[in-house]
Order: sequence, then structure tokens, then C-alpha cells
Amino acid sequence: MTNVNAVFITKEVADELGLNPSYLIKLARKIGLSETEMREAGSRNYLFSKEAVEKLRKARKEQK
Repeated sequence: MTNVNAVFITKEVADELGLNPSYLIKLARKIGLSETEMREAGSRNYLFSKEAVEKLRKARKEQK
């Protein structure tokens, strides 16, 4: 069973990475996160795995 502490909502990830939620979603789509790493959980709200957060963190660093 999946540990819910390893799943994050859009706002949590955006706050952790210092991005606005809209840009976070665009970045996630741009780097091609799979459906097991990110999935829609409502209007403009997504769930992200721990692996997805790490990939987003790396993509963010590469942009700087």
C-alpha cells in the first residue's frame, strides 16, 4: 500500500520549490512526468509522487 506521506498536492510542491502552481504544472508537463508520478486530482490540482518532486527540483535547478 502507498504511504500517503509520500504524495504531495500542487500547492505543497509549488511552495517547496518556490514556484507558482500554474508554472509548476507547465514544468511538470514539459519534463514529461508519467501518470505514475503525477495525476490530476481536480481542477488545476494534481498529486505528485516523491520521485516527481525530485525530478521537478532537478529541472528547476537546470533552469537557473
